[in-house]
Amino acid sequence: MKIKKTIHDVINGLLPTMEPNGTLLVALNEEIIYKQCFGFADMANKTLVTFDTQFLAGSVTKQFTAAAILKALLDISLQNGIDKNDLANLKNNIQAKLAHAVAHYLPQEHPLWDGLMPSWAKRVTLHQLLIHSSGISNYTGLPDFENKAFPKPSDLVDFFKTHDLEFNSGEKFSYSNSGYFLLGIIAQQITHQPLESYLQTQFFAPFNMHASFLATQHTAKELKQTDSRAANLACGYQFDMTKPQANLIEVKNSISMQIPGAAGSLVSTASDLLKWNNALYTGKIIPLFLLDLMLKPHIQTEQKNAYYGYGIEVLKSGSFGEYYTHRGGIPGFHSKLTFIPSLQLSMIVLENLHEDKSRLMPEIERMRAALPTTLTESEKWQEVDKMIAGKYPSIIENRQRYELMLVEEAIIEALSVFENRI
Repeated sequence: MKIKKTIHDVINGLLPTMEPNGTLLVALNEEIIYKQCFGFADMANKTLVTFDTQFLAGSVTKQFTAAAILKALLDISLQNGIDKNDLANLKNNIQAKLAHAVAHYLPQEHPLWDGLMPSWAKRVTLHQLLIHSSGISNYTGLPDFENKAFPKPSDLVDFFKTHDLEFNSGEKFSYSNSGYFLLGIIAQQITHQPLESYLQTQFFAPFNMHASFLATQHTAKELKQTDSRAANLACGYQFDMTKPQANLIEVKNSISMQIPGAAGSLVSTASDLLKWNNALYTGKIIPLFLLDLMLKPHIQTEQKNAYYGYGIEVLKSGSFGEYYTHRGGIPGFHSKLTFIPSLQLSMIVLENLHEDKSRLMPEIERMRAALPTTLTESEKWQEVDKMIAGKYPSIIENRQRYELMLVEEAIIEALSVFENRI
């Protein structure tokens, strides 16, 4: 098949010049056409990355949270007496629930608000949280975030809830981890169980994703030491993005998993994420009528031909049509999960490395402060990334050396240039 040859040609052309750490998996439906591990899961102990190695998946978590919300709302509709075969009525009922404001699910007296519910909770809807159009400030982009500790969910919500909305809810797209953190709490309110338990019983166990779980506490290193589910979790590494020929060093100040929560604390493997793709896109996770809602290009992002569904980015290619992807980044880890329906192609990248921006933060903050106030935080980060990459050529060099993400992007580019894909 031409598609297989193209993929292997791209991989074989790029990998000899790289020094990646992680796993790359490419599959046509359930047929794996490329799967390889690279580098070390633990450099100190010379433990190699294997197919059993677990990684933090970062924001790939968001599609799991979105699917959980949709399934929970479906279950409520069925419990309320709507016939499971009455798809039109079910869809309308669920969309009505998605149009409810946050306060409908987390009222004034909910302990999350710590006695002070923000006014925007009465306006921002579940739908807007799911597509990043709430206007709620992204807590990971707020000043002093990296110097804060958040022992309880209410502590984290206190950190961002008093900020004014960046724009009128529903007006435009602006990526917000805050919204998905709230969705995790809302999912718990709807299902009457923690999100990690719901994911385990509804998704992970039924689809034999035995290496996957939602971590809710501890850093990556602490998880490996204290949680038997994380026995194969890789150590996280980083490189100084501004230094030519930068070496990988272990991340010392890992983030605690209660901070990303429903926005980014999934632990998984490439094999498990392939099981997820195969189940999700065939209507086994949620019914196809809900999957259509999840994959609808609800709102355009900052990128051309790029839109956001529910927890998934919807991209449009002139060659193979719409396809679905999401990347994740968390200190020490990078991930990307992609599915191209017209090719029935899954691509999974999991890396236990991440670029270190710490030396650049003072300069980044100055750049952000100088940008127009009309830009959202998400748009500001886009502009800053362009300026930083232009000023420090070593950033591109280091990415080309380490990041498997570039292989996935090159495969998509190569596949988009021929019409006879078979």
